[in-house]
Amino acid sequence: MGTRWLHIVLVVLAMMTVANAFAQAPRSSSSSATCAVSKNSKLAMDQRDDARMACLKQKKAQLSVAQCLGVAASMEYTTNGDEARMVCLYDLGSRVSAKECLAITKAIEYPDSGDEARWECIRRFNKSLSTKQCRVFAKAMSYPANAQRAEQYCSGELQ
Repeated sequence: MGTRWLHIVLVVLAMMTVANAFAQAPRSSSSSATCAVSKNSKLAMDQRDDARMACLKQKKAQLSVAQCLGVAASMEYTTNGDEARMVCLYDLGSRVSAKECLAITKAIEYPDSGDEARWECIRRFNKSLSTKQCRVFAKAMSYPANAQRAEQYCSGELQ
């Protein structure tokens, strides 16, 4: 039972540290300061990213796409950055334009996530994309099979 209590205490301390860093984060509306967590905050990299992600999810209703991408770019771990970009894509919903959707997909670093996001953009803007715009998404696909299928979609299935 002693190790279990130690684990609980460590988890509570970590949560308090993240909450403290979040509370001290600047409240400015500029994209660089939104959800900023100082590297001098005595938090580990993953804890700083956790604080940024918690802030992003809390403030997503007030953020522009550019500010959201600014928070994502500030993530120190690539996986966390891509997760934040997915929040920008999915959670900002109708506020994301086709051009911003493309910007989000270009910023995603992992091929699987990038292709998923490109398909989401194609589906979301199906009725407003031109064939040429659709092909921009198709050509950006990371995997040849996805690129080929997207090209077919753009040529024949785009509404």
